[in-house]
Amino acid sequence: LAQASALLQAPSQSCGCPSRMPRSTFSVMAIWTSARAIPALAFSSVLLQGIAAQHIVRPDTHWKDTAGNRIEAHGAGMLKSPGDGRWYWYGESKKTDDLSEHGINCYSAETIAGPWTFEGQVFTQDQVQQPDIKGPFVIERPKVLYNPKTKKYVMWFHLDDYNYKYRHAGVAQSDSPTGPFEYVHALQPDGVPSLDMSLFQDPVDQQAYFVRSCDNRYVGISRLTEDYLNSTGMISKQELCEGMALFRHPNGTYYMITSHLTGWSPNPLMLFRAEGATLDDPQWVNMGNPTGDKTSFNSQPTYVVQYTPAVGEPYFVYMADDWVRCPNQDGTSGPLINACYIWLPIRFQEDSVSIDDKSEWDLDDPFGDHLLILP
Repeated sequence: LAQASALLQAPSQSCGCPSRMPRSTFSVMAIWTSARAIPALAFSSVLLQGIAAQHIVRPDTHWKDTAGNRIEAHGAGMLKSPGDGRWYWYGESKKTDDLSEHGINCYSAETIAGPWTFEGQVFTQDQVQQPDIKGPFVIERPKVLYNPKTKKYVMWFHLDDYNYKYRHAGVAQSDSPTGPFEYVHALQPDGVPSLDMSLFQDPVDQQAYFVRSCDNRYVGISRLTEDYLNSTGMISKQELCEGMALFRHPNGTYYMITSHLTGWSPNPLMLFRAEGATLDDPQWVNMGNPTGDKTSFNSQPTYVVQYTPAVGEPYFVYMADDWVRCPNQDGTSGPLINACYIWLPIRFQEDSVSIDDKSEWDLDDPFGDHLLILP
C-alpha cells in the first residue's frame, strides 16, 4: 500500500510520441479502486505486476524524436526491416510553403512504440531529374518495401507539380533502409495519371501491390514487377477515394481504410471489406465509417500495421495524419505546418469493426483489457 501511495504522489512523466514509461496515475488509481478488498500482500503482488512499463501513445499531439526534435514524417509508410528487425518510419518532411525544402525523412525504432531516432532525410528534391518538367516537386506519401529477390529497399511516392497536374509516381531504391535512396524513374503506372498512392505486400504470399487514385476518377490496384520498380497492369478498380491503407486480416480477408477527397480537411472514413478471395476481384463492400465521427477525429489514413503486445493477440493500428487541426500549446489548432499524427487501435468484433477516439492509450493494452493483472 505504501508503494501505491508513493506512486500516486510521484510526478508524472510526459512524452508526446509513443514511448516506454511507468503506468500513469490514472491506472494506479484504477488498480487501487479495484483492489481495496484484496488483502495487503495480494494487493502488493497485483501492484508490482500492474505497474509494469507501458508503451503510451498520445494521438493528436506533436511527438519528438530521441534528440528532442519534432518528428516530421507525414503521409507515412512503415517497414519492419528483415535485415536488423528494426522498424523504419518514412514520411514527408516538414510541410513548409517552400517545396524546395521538401523531401522524405526516415526514423527508426526497435518497435513502433519508439523511441524514434532520426536517420536523416533519405531522399531529397534535387535527386528528381525529369526531362519533361523542372522542380521543385510535390513529394508525398512515401512507402517502402523490401524486395527479397533483389535485396533492395524500394520506395514509391506521389510525385507532382505545385498544381497537382503532373500526376506521376516516383521510384527509388537503396541497399539499406536508411539510404541513400537512388532515384530510378517517374512514371504514370499502366499509362494512367497517378495521385494519392500506397504500397501493400501481402503477408501470405509476399506479392507486392501498388494502389492509387487514378486521375482522381477511381482507385486502381496493380501488381508490381519482380524488382518492384514498375507495375504489371491494372487488375481491379474501385470507387474514388484517397488515403488508401490496405491490410489483410489473419482470417484471410482484405480490408482497405480510405477517406473522401476534401483536400487537407478531414472527412468521414470509409472502411472496405473484400468479399473476393484475391485483389484481382476483391468485390469491395463499404462498411461505413469505423470512427462514427464526421471528421474521423480530424484524421486521414496513411497506413495500417499489425502490432503484437506483450500479452494478448496481435491487433491492427490505424495510422493517420491530422493535417490542419492539430492542437497547439497556445490553444490554437493547425495550420498545415503544424500537422501531427493520430494512431489508434482497430477493434474487430463479430459483426463490426471500430476505431475509438482516445487521448492516450497503451500499445500493450489497446482496449483496456489488462488494466488489473491478477497474480
